Amino acid sequence: MVAVRKALAIVPVVFFLLISGFVSAYELQAYGYVTKVVDGDTVWFHSYYGYRAGETFKVRFADINAPELYTAEGKESKAALEWLFDTYGRHVYLDVDDVYETDHYGRVVAVVYLPFWYYGYALNVNEWLVERGYASIWDHYNEFDPYSWSLWVPI
Repeated sequence: MVAVRKALAIVPVVFFLLISGFVSAYELQAYGYVTKVVDGDTVWFHSYYGYRAGETFKVRFADINAPELYTAEGKESKAALEWLFDTYGRHVYLDVDDVYETDHYGRVVAVVYLPFWYYGYALNVNEWLVERGYASIWDHYNEFDPYSWSLWVPI
């Protein structure tokens, strides 16, 4: 009976965390290194652990669209993404789309998270690009809901 009471005592806390957005529905399925920024919403990624470990592949950032590279805005978006990785590190986590996994060009579709270990959080790079104006939301049918993303998630 005591065990049941203890278990029930944490239900309000868990419920609060869920509704406050502190606990997110994200999966860190791969950990690796961004080897190259292609444009404002695509990178080359080498997976160390998890999904396709040992492979290098292109990643298309899920549910966002950056301007095309031949425009001034596209160059600015790519430069911002390069600055982010050059400044804070190129080791990232991926949450790979469980519905489609790849797009029609064969790129892995994912939300990219840049860990800040000291603080215990990771930056949602997809959301960062949108909030800074380097990309816009382009919601596709997949597991993600870009309108509910948080800029920071606990890791």
